Amino acid sequence: MRRCSEGRRERGHGVLQGRVSALLAVLIALGGCATRAQQEVSRIQGIAAANAPVIDACWRRAVASPPHQALKGKMGDNSDALTLAMKTNAEKATPEEAAQMLSLQRDYLAPCRKIALESAGKVHPTIVAILAESYAKAEANSANLVTYKISWGEFVMENQPS
Repeated sequence: MRRCSEGRRERGHGVLQGRVSALLAVLIALGGCATRAQQEVSRIQGIAAANAPVIDACWRRAVASPPHQALKGKMGDNSDALTLAMKTNAEKATPEEAAQMLSLQRDYLAPCRKIALESAGKVHPTIVAILAESYAKAEANSANLVTYKISWGEFVMENQPS
């Protein structure tokens, strides 16, 4: 983007969404130039608009994948779908379930996490660090499950958001 001090009209990047975005658009139109904060909001919205559909599609593929479908009775589709039985399940993964979990991690979750980290990197390095830490904890939790150190109940409880 060009600086306002250059006297040129600013154009925001990305799709404006919501009330905040509409307000920003009006301010830009009225003022002819966007403040740095407005430019930053527009930049982040552009990144989100461009990357969210790709990331969402990746997560949908992971949830629809054969290994996830085979394991969802033990771990649910997301943290909101966990039953008491899942949370208290004292069973450890079977060798077949461990292989399915490894496939889910390698073939579906890792590529989605990579896309999400790349997108976050376009916004701010701090977001990358937060995501990377979260993904590392989830991967360590999965490693504990597939090496029979924890039960399914411990696995799903550890994956609960803090």
